[in-house]
Amino acid sequence: MSLLMTVTHWQGLVLTSFILLGLVILSRTPFRLYRSLAVVLFWMGLFYGLSAGWVWSEDKSIWQGHWSVKGLTQGLELLWRVLLIFSLTRLYSAVTKPLEQGMGIAYFFNPLIRITPKASDFALLLTLTLRFIPLIVEEALILWKVRILKGEWPTSWFKRAREVMHLMVPLMLLSLKRAEELAENLMARGYCSGKYRPLIVQEKTAEDYVGVLIIVVWGVLLLILAKTAQ
Repeated sequence: MSLLMTVTHWQGLVLTSFILLGLVILSRTPFRLYRSLAVVLFWMGLFYGLSAGWVWSEDKSIWQGHWSVKGLTQGLELLWRVLLIFSLTRLYSAVTKPLEQGMGIAYFFNPLIRITPKASDFALLLTLTLRFIPLIVEEALILWKVRILKGEWPTSWFKRAREVMHLMVPLMLLSLKRAEELAENLMARGYCSGKYRPLIVQEKTAEDYVGVLIIVVWGVLLLILAKTAQ
């Protein structure tokens, strides 16, 4: 869907905006999850506005240019696309667990295993990466709480950065220890390249088929709107 956001026109962007709003309401995700996008969109809007909206002749200096309505419109449309892509990504990560993301990606690469064994290794790499992210975050929170118990957190930015750098060392050691234990477990189970097979952790339901159908229809509509707008 993010790829289709780059080729569709304003009709497809309007359609995606309404669908995204409906998904946010149905998923019951709090709107505060999307508030952090405001800062990013603000700075990106300034960048797109200056890069696309401000024009000048080749024989003149940049400060001798002028604002272009067409350029500002293009900048707003590009910002609209970025907003939809970021919002879809935030919604996806909010309603899908990291382990389920990894299993889904691995299952998607499963047909490529018949072509090359590297697809199996890549699927395993994605699965392990997404599985280890919450573990690393959990260990980082534990180290943070231990540091808070030892004394008051410094107020100056320099000392805070120094404390964070001190916490990175044990976090890296714990991550390397977990990676070493995982490698030993894989070797003990006789794992070799090209032998990874993703499994479905739960049976498919009617909601899964309806969701796939909606996404397919959604994508086809975006392609039709992009074609007709040309």
